[in-house]
Amino acid sequence: MTYNIRDGGKGRLPLLETVIRSQSPDLVGLQEVTDRRAAETLAGRLGMEYVHGDANSPFGVGWLSGRPVDRAENHRLPELAKTLLEVESVGVRLFATHLVHGRDRASERARVREVGAILDVLGRVDGPHVLVGDLNAVHPDDDVGAPPPEEGVEHVSREPLRLLLQAGYVDAFRALHPSDRGWTYLANYPWARLDHVLANGIEPSTAAVVKAASAGEASDHFPVVVDLR
Repeated sequence: MTYNIRDGGKGRLPLLETVIRSQSPDLVGLQEVTDRRAAETLAGRLGMEYVHGDANSPFGVGWLSGRPVDRAENHRLPELAKTLLEVESVGVRLFATHLVHGRDRASERARVREVGAILDVLGRVDGPHVLVGDLNAVHPDDDVGAPPPEEGVEHVSREPLRLLLQAGYVDAFRALHPSDRGWTYLANYPWARLDHVLANGIEPSTAAVVKAASAGEASDHFPVVVDLR
């Protein structure tokens, strides 16, 4: 699962717990971890291990894991607004990130630089691996809706996903649901699919945007859950 929990989940930990528990995921990549203690509390309530990645901003990245974590490494690259957090579990390496926010062409250029740095790291991975996160970008072929006026959208970013697909990554949700919008943002006014699970060397068998179990109140993003075999 990948889940942007919005500003550390302040005041919403029970809702987040309900949403995550409803899916029984083995691992959850968290974005916007502004309160490490809250994330650790959430992990404890779920009976999961927590791995934290300090970022180049207050918006950290984390992993919740119900499986043994064999290794963890935080790739806090200077090109990233946040970070790239890696864990290895059951022979699979998983990476979580959160690309820079912004709805204009300048922010897209920054995301393209971030993706280049991330691909440098992923290019050294030998074996199946997964990249998850809030990429603040949509699939090149995705439809988008009309955002609310307060979003101030000048440009919808697509190039970061195009580069990842070009590098051989499979957009798990789009591969299994070619005609489903799958919008993950905003939870109270959905208009775009910004949250992604991208697989390399491992096939997705199911994928869903989680909208039940109080997900509309738990965060401004819906999480995405994918079964990889």
